[in-house]
Amino acid sequence: MVTDSKLIADRINTILTERDMTANRLATLSGLRQSSISTVMNQVTASPKMETVVKIAHGLGMSVTELLDFPPYNQRPDGSSAAKQRSKWEELGNALTPEEQERVRRILMGNDKGELK
Repeated sequence: MVTDSKLIADRINTILTERDMTANRLATLSGLRQSSISTVMNQVTASPKMETVVKIAHGLGMSVTELLDFPPYNQRPDGSSAAKQRSKWEELGNALTPEEQERVRRILMGNDKGELK
């Protein structure tokens, strides 16, 4: 069984490789000690503390949601993926006129009374 620690370490390593960034640079950007990054990357603990994950995500310029947006963390119990669902909604949104998109945005933000023009 793959542990949370391994999954998170692999994800961070992938992002660092894609960005040609070192763990030392990540430590600087996230405000963590190099030893804290090494602890996560070398899977010393069973699961990194949430506070550490938040700082790492912010050091990478992303939210925790973005950092953990990979299987199994982005999958629902029924096996569906939040990312797939999001892309379906984006497709639907792109089919709307700009006026319809603005109306939907206002409704979702709670700034629309529901009146039709």
